[in-house]
Amino acid sequence: MTDQQVQLFLADLAIIILLARLLGIAAKRLGQPPVLGEIIAGILLGPTLFHGKITATLFPVTLRPPLSALANLGVVMFMFAVGYLLDLRLIRGRERVAASVSVSSIILPLSLGVGLGAWLASRHHVHHVLPFALFVSTAMSVTAFPVLALILTDRNMHRTRIGSIALASAATDDVLAWSLLAVVVAIAGAGGQQFRLLLVPVYAGVMFGLVRPLLRGLVDVYQRRAGSRPVSSRRCWRGCCCPRTPPAGWA
Repeated sequence: MTDQQVQLFLADLAIIILLARLLGIAAKRLGQPPVLGEIIAGILLGPTLFHGKITATLFPVTLRPPLSALANLGVVMFMFAVGYLLDLRLIRGRERVAASVSVSSIILPLSLGVGLGAWLASRHHVHHVLPFALFVSTAMSVTAFPVLALILTDRNMHRTRIGSIALASAATDDVLAWSLLAVVVAIAGAGGQQFRLLLVPVYAGVMFGLVRPLLRGLVDVYQRRAGSRPVSSRRCWRGCCCPRTPPAGWA
């Protein structure tokens, strides 16, 4: 990137952050989640208005890949923070509730989406009706998980029981929906990549059979080390070992 592109890149970041922040504050004052104002900011800066002239002026084609990569990194870091702060103990004993909410929230959009996709296919003369209808139904059933997490975080509900159940249900919903999307892509035969479906159980097996036990072992090691920190053997003014500051004149 040239110096001019770097300057424009930093200016674009400032514009995005400033407008999203201002509209987020405005949405919050109206009693709405700040993420609603941030979405409106994205629409204002996106290609929807004025035939994309704002986007073409502020965000040249050469700067869109780094901006997109930075945005994806921000989403990844935010979702990591949400997962790190999520207390799964809040949903213990309520796994059936989370699963039933997730499955129920995906069945209705899938069913309605198939009918809508079939109707649109007949209206627009789509030749491959089944893949198109399945794609529409799957797209309608995907949950905006980062948006939900942001709303719950802004309202300090992500560590409550109902917030944890909502996040768990949305996560399960997204896993099912994206898995269905992979099946749809395989049915459509896009790029001849159907063999990738065979890698899904392998990936799941590695994550649950290898990565998860390794992470659990690391957590156990960390907890053991944190619990075995050396304590000063000096006796304090109360006659026991403690880190409190002794009173003046005590030796």
